[in-house]
Amino acid sequence: MNDILDDFIEKKKADSAFLSLEDGEKITVKRLKDIKLITKTGFGGEEEVLRLVCEVETSEGVREKSFDNGTQRFAKELQDKGVKVGCGFSITRAGTQTKTRYTVSDVIPGE
Repeated sequence: MNDILDDFIEKKKADSAFLSLEDGEKITVKRLKDIKLITKTGFGGEEEVLRLVCEVETSEGVREKSFDNGTQRFAKELQDKGVKVGCGFSITRAGTQTKTRYTVSDVIPGE
């Protein structure tokens, strides 16, 4: 029964338009296709956030997914690590809820 549930969860995660990570999880972005500023409604009302449009390897093959983040810390992390459109890199999540932090590593310059 657990295999059925695990397979179902993996498929739903692969099919989702958004990239989501659990605490301690790391994912490799094969290629960053775009970075956009978008407006989202959050807990404090409307705010501008970064939307990264990424190609990632999933259990169902390579998929295009969006990753949204509205923190200055994450924007600085991208800038400091030299992430640009066309790059590949890894994102790791540490923490939960308001203690969540995302770090960038393994940056591969784009063509």
